[in-house]
Amino acid sequence: MTRRADASSNRAAEPSRAWIKAIVPLVFTVIAVAAAEAGMRMVDGYRLTSIRLASSRSRSVMPGSGSGAGSGKWLGETDAWPYVQQLPVAASVDREWFRARFPDRPALQPDAELEARKKRYKSPDDSHENYEWNRREIVGAVCGGERRDIADSLNRFDDVFVFDASDGTDKPTYRFLRQVVYPSGMRTNAFGWRGPEIALNKPPRTIRIAFVGASTTIDPHSEPYSYPELVGLWLNRWAGTHHPDVSFEVINAGREGINSRSIQAIVRQEILPVEPDLVVYYEGSNQFWPADFIGTALPPRSKVSGPRPTALASYSAIARRVENVVRHAVEPGVEPVKPSIHVGWPGDLDERDPDLSHPRLPIELPHILGDVEIMRRALDEQGARLVMTSFAWIVYPGLVLDPVRDAMIFEYLNGTFWPFSYAHMRRYLDFQSQAFRKYASVHGLDFIDVSGSYPRDPRLFNDAIHMTRAGIHLHAWIAFNGIVPIIERNLAAHEWPRPARRLLREHPGFDGRRLVPMSEVRAACHAAVQ
Repeated sequence: MTRRADASSNRAAEPSRAWIKAIVPLVFTVIAVAAAEAGMRMVDGYRLTSIRLASSRSRSVMPGSGSGAGSGKWLGETDAWPYVQQLPVAASVDREWFRARFPDRPALQPDAELEARKKRYKSPDDSHENYEWNRREIVGAVCGGERRDIADSLNRFDDVFVFDASDGTDKPTYRFLRQVVYPSGMRTNAFGWRGPEIALNKPPRTIRIAFVGASTTIDPHSEPYSYPELVGLWLNRWAGTHHPDVSFEVINAGREGINSRSIQAIVRQEILPVEPDLVVYYEGSNQFWPADFIGTALPPRSKVSGPRPTALASYSAIARRVENVVRHAVEPGVEPVKPSIHVGWPGDLDERDPDLSHPRLPIELPHILGDVEIMRRALDEQGARLVMTSFAWIVYPGLVLDPVRDAMIFEYLNGTFWPFSYAHMRRYLDFQSQAFRKYASVHGLDFIDVSGSYPRDPRLFNDAIHMTRAGIHLHAWIAFNGIVPIIERNLAAHEWPRPARRLLREHPGFDGRRLVPMSEVRAACHAAVQ
């Protein structure tokens, strides 16, 4: 009886043992795959806490494409050193300064209010809910549909920060809040500009240089230094070597997405009261659309930017790696075939020496140069100088891109700018540079040819205009070497440093922070109708 019971018990236990034998390897396999996935996410810079692949803030390499100054994007501060060795430098500049280490900037704790608003509205790190909007601009957008993109964004919010422009206009479109740390880590000073504090009134023996532009001037908010800040660090190193009695203060008044109308408003309303000596203009993309002189309708946009990640590759770093290997094997990275576009360029508009008064200047140059002229005249009245620059793009005929590493560049050029060929875009961009150069020449301004000096290397770009950390450092180095001769000339003429012309108690362009309900903005619509 006992043997029968034991046999029966053994037979009952056999399925349990078989189940255990089957499940144990499966469990270990799942653990191993999960560990491999976690490891791959850490290596490729994806968050461990997100189910779907999401880049971490510390991400420093493009997945599956190498790192540093090798096959991947150039992300190190000195990765562009090979180009620095080739580029000309000002006579008083030491190339080794490029490789000198800058002070570390530890991560700052974001303002609790801004972090809470970001989470409340489920927005990216620094987005519209934490910007300070020109009241006239947003009323026009929400009430009149003048800026659908702004209206769609703001209508998601219950409240919004607003200001009234000191001259009563609708520009600049927005400002950054003053003296805050944004969720991205970007710190603003008492004027809402990126960077350290500066005094309202210029200190003695100080040269102030302001940089204006859009996203390529403010640079990624999460970067420790923007290109203007790097220029300032090198200028003070230069001064310490050659003019120890002089100091430099740099203003970064850039902000992403704005156009020349906002830029000239920033110069007039925000920068002029702090008495800059030099203002550097760098912008050439937000008003660029090379459709002028084309007599026929453009063909519809084609899906030519390569396959999107598969569902699995959207959730698994391992699958993304495998997909990248496949893409490298099957996608050549060359420009796709595009429809032929005839350009009827005016015969009396010289592309190498443009007539700036020509009635058919393309790519919004009449508006842009009109705004630049407003800036120039306003600065001239104060004895300050405007510097024009050309704008760097990574696009030229024959450009070959890595299908994985340069996917964002490829999409930008062949998706956003479909159906324009690389040659077509370069033609119009070169004309833009010539127009800026001609404007500088006509008005006796200095011109820094950033585009002509900047290497045509996709490793320095995240997309066609926005640069990697290495690219930002190289941009700053080119600008720095262009500015030094200007400074030397003005120092030799005893025109700089200039003492403050007046002493202000407060900046006329700023008032207190105001957070208003969107219902108040919409009420302005009804008031306007009545």
